[in-house]
Amino acid sequence: MEKFIVLFLFLTINAHSQWEYNINSSKRISEAIGQIEFTYKKQDTLSLVLSNSRKLGLDLSLTGNIFHKDQEYYFLFEISERKFKPSNSIIENEKYRIFEMKDLVTSEKYELEDFLKILKSGKSLNLTVRLKDRVIQGFNDLNSSFSPINSVIGDKF
Repeated sequence: MEKFIVLFLFLTINAHSQWEYNINSSKRISEAIGQIEFTYKKQDTLSLVLSNSRKLGLDLSLTGNIFHKDQEYYFLFEISERKFKPSNSIIENEKYRIFEMKDLVTSEKYELEDFLKILKSGKSLNLTVRLKDRVIQGFNDLNSSFSPINSVIGDKF
């Protein structure tokens, strides 16, 4: 009976995890992927992806079906009562790659590794994306992000 309860709890916890860790040895890349959940009917797909590869090194991006080079975007990351926006980024191949974040209260800029410390220590991420024709808001539970993020940071290829 105890084994059944432990198995049930394990499956229940994993079913609600929003972060996963993947490694592809042949391509020499590892990724921590956090799914962004939305609270409205028209679903856009959006994921926060941290990757580490021999080619690019450490890389943070938002991936999804909303990114086009000819469109302007505004992002607001709210982590534990702090507000950040990307201050250095590019769009390529349906990815919004982030190189630097700016704290909107203190105007302090954070390089990727410093921002990751803030990200993995937070409890939740509220993401607001303003597009030309709409504003969307999403949520990610950061409680399960610590281990996948640390695994990607620690991978050496």
